[in-house]
Amino acid sequence: MNAKRLVLATLLIVAVLVAACAPAATPVPPTATVAPKPTEAPKPTQAPAAFDIKPALEKYIAGLPDGFSGIAPAALKDQLAAAKPFLLDVREAKELTDNGFIEGAVNIPIRTLAKNLDKLPAKDQPIVVYCAIGHRGAIALETLQLLGYTNVKSLSNGFNAWKAANLPVATGTPAAPTAGKAPDVDKDLFAALDKYLSGLPDGFSGIAPAALNDQLAAAKPFLLDVREEKEVTDNGKLADSVNVPIRSLLKSLDKLPAKDKPIVVYCAIGHRGGLAMMTLQLLGYTNVKSLSLGFNAWKAANLPIVK
Repeated sequence: MNAKRLVLATLLIVAVLVAACAPAATPVPPTATVAPKPTEAPKPTQAPAAFDIKPALEKYIAGLPDGFSGIAPAALKDQLAAAKPFLLDVREAKELTDNGFIEGAVNIPIRTLAKNLDKLPAKDQPIVVYCAIGHRGAIALETLQLLGYTNVKSLSNGFNAWKAANLPVATGTPAAPTAGKAPDVDKDLFAALDKYLSGLPDGFSGIAPAALNDQLAAAKPFLLDVREEKEVTDNGKLADSVNVPIRSLLKSLDKLPAKDKPIVVYCAIGHRGGLAMMTLQLLGYTNVKSLSLGFNAWKAANLPIVK
């Protein structure tokens, strides 16, 4: 019995000694806690660049042809006797009812023109546009040509000149335009032109000679003469007007006042005046008018000119 106890005691002593001599356990470093990444805010969507109409206007105005795409009543009469162009009347419906129209014309009021391109022939087909005196005709002409129509003219001095020349006038209601396929056009340019036409004010920013004469007696607007230099030399001009021929208009914007200042533009008969007025308004000039029927009407009213 004593021997058994001695063996157990010996084994216990050996176990204690082995445990004491064993190497210490290597401590495991604590795992670092990783902070959660903050949720990134969504990146703002970049707005598309605003459409800049100026390059299209520069190209258009600088490239205006001789005659500026106008057609006299007699020339239109001859053309109608041969290969008939598409006649586009951009007056209001009541004007046609009250005054008549050119036989075969399709009526699309100017404010709705861009929305009705499907009523027009193909871009390369001949179109003659007219209004009462040529002012809205010029606006329609510029609109269509900017959109890529290559064979458009405007009736000089409009329907009133046609009627004054004792050319045939139809009465009643013109035939409704037939819808076809809308042409392919630059979407941004189309949107800008549609917005412009839709917002045309009453009177379409024209000013009669008598009204301009009254305005000049009060707060004088800036007078912009867009005729050629020789026309000014040969025929005179309104006092204090600045001559910038229309083809050089966009290269001479530094000669104009600020965009919110009153400007009255004029040419010989109102056609180029209408083109220049529309161009400036599309560029952001907010107070521009065109002299109705131009310098010739001013002179016919016996209003003062200088040479």
